[in-house]
Amino acid sequence: MSYSRSKAVIAALLIAGVALPASAAMTVGTFLARANALRDQGPMALMSPDFTVLKAEAKSATTQLKAERAARAAAGKPPIACVPEGEKIGIMDMLDGLSALPAADQKRPLKDGYAKVIAKHYPCR
Repeated sequence: MSYSRSKAVIAALLIAGVALPASAAMTVGTFLARANALRDQGPMALMSPDFTVLKAEAKSATTQLKAERAARAAAGKPPIACVPEGEKIGIMDMLDGLSALPAADQKRPLKDGYAKVIAKHYPCR
C-alpha cells in the first residue's frame, strides 16, 4: 500500500470514528492542538469531524484508565488517584490540566497525561 493511500485509509478510519491500535494513541500535545483548533471554531466545532475523533479519544483514555484502576485494585496496588464517588473532571479542567503538563508529558499518550491530571485533582492521602 502506498504512503498516500495508507494516509487516506487512516484519515477515513479517524473520520468514521474507528479506534486505532494502542500504538497509534494520540499524544497529549496532538489532542490539545486539535482541541484548541476546535475551540477557535466556536459553536461550529460541533459539526467538525475532529469533534467526534477527540470525543472518542477522551472516552478511550477514560475507559483505559478505569481498566487500569480495576487491574491495580485486583493486584493489591494503590490507585493513582482517589476520585470521590460521583465526582469527575470537567472537559475544561481536563484541557487546562493537560495544557499545564510539562513538554515531556505532552509527548506521552493522552491516557497518561489524563492520569496525571486526575492524580493532581484527586490525590490519594
